[in-house]
Amino acid sequence: MPEKNKEVLIDVRDLTVQFGSRRHPFTAVDHVSFQIYKGETFGLVGESGSGKTTIGRAIIRIYPSSGEILYNGQKINGKISRQLDIEVTRKIQMIFQDPMASLNERAKVDYIVSEGLLNLPEKYTQAEKERIVSEALHSVGLLPEFASRFPHEFSGGQRQRIGIARAMVMHPEFIIADEPISALDMSIRAQVLNLMAKLQRESGLTYLFISHDLSVMRFICDRIAVIHKGVIVELAETEELFAHPLHPYTRALLSAIPMPDPEHERGKVLTVYDPSMHHYETDKPFVTEILPGHLVHGNKAELEEYKKILAEE
Repeated sequence: MPEKNKEVLIDVRDLTVQFGSRRHPFTAVDHVSFQIYKGETFGLVGESGSGKTTIGRAIIRIYPSSGEILYNGQKINGKISRQLDIEVTRKIQMIFQDPMASLNERAKVDYIVSEGLLNLPEKYTQAEKERIVSEALHSVGLLPEFASRFPHEFSGGQRQRIGIARAMVMHPEFIIADEPISALDMSIRAQVLNLMAKLQRESGLTYLFISHDLSVMRFICDRIAVIHKGVIVELAETEELFAHPLHPYTRALLSAIPMPDPEHERGKVLTVYDPSMHHYETDKPFVTEILPGHLVHGNKAELEEYKKILAEE
C-alpha cells in the first residue's frame, strides 16, 4: 500500500518476464511487485543475472512482460494507444551502463542528444534544436561547442554525461539509471552521482537506480529492493535495510561491501549465501511486511526467525 502523502508514480504488479521458447521458457523476472513514489530514488540491487536490468527494460517497454506496469495509474505494458506511447517515450528515459556502447560512434553529439526529439509530434527548426542541445549539455556540465564532436573524443565520464543529456532533453519525469557509474573510474563516479542528484532537485525527477554496489546505493537511494534470481527477497528504506538486514542474501551482499580500513577489511568474515538453506517444498514462501515499510520474502518458519532477530536487536 502507498505511504500517506506520497504519490505513486510507477506501480509494478506481479511482473513476469520470460525468454526462450514456449516449450522451454526461462523466467528472468518472477512475479515481482513494488511501487516507486514520485520524487524518490528507488534502488534495485542484486548480482549480475538477477533480473535488475530486465525489470528496467520491461518498464521502458523494451522487453514484453506479463502482469501490470502502471505509470501515473495507466497501464503501459502490452498494447497501448499511440498517444500513451508518445507520452511514455517522452516521460520515461533510460541511462545505459556502458557510456560508449550506448552512443552512436558515427554520429556527432548534437545528433545523439537531439535524436529523441524526432519521435515527438512537435517539429523543431534547426535553430531550436541547437538551442535545446546547448541547454541540455550545459545542464550536465558540458560546453556547447562539444556538440560538433564525436563520442570517441570524450572520456568515459564525459560520455556518460552525454547519455544523461540525451535523456534530459526530453524533459522526462522518470529515469531508469542502469548501473550508470559501473564503467567509470572511481574519481569520476562521485561527479556523476552528484550531477544526478542535482538534476533531481532542479527538475523533480524520479529515479530507478539499478546497481550491484550497495555502498553507492546507500549514498543516493531512498529505498532499496534486493533481487535474487528474478525474485525480490527484501525491500526497505535504505538505512533500515542497512540497520536490520533480514534475508540471508541481503546479509551476504552487505558483508561483501569493501571497508576503507585495511585492518577491518582483513578481519572481515564474508557471509556466503546458499539457496539450499531454504525449505520451500511444503512451506511455501511469500512476501510480508515485517516492519512498517520493510518487506521480506520467506515462509512461515523463516518469518518467525526474522521476528526473533528483530526482537533481539
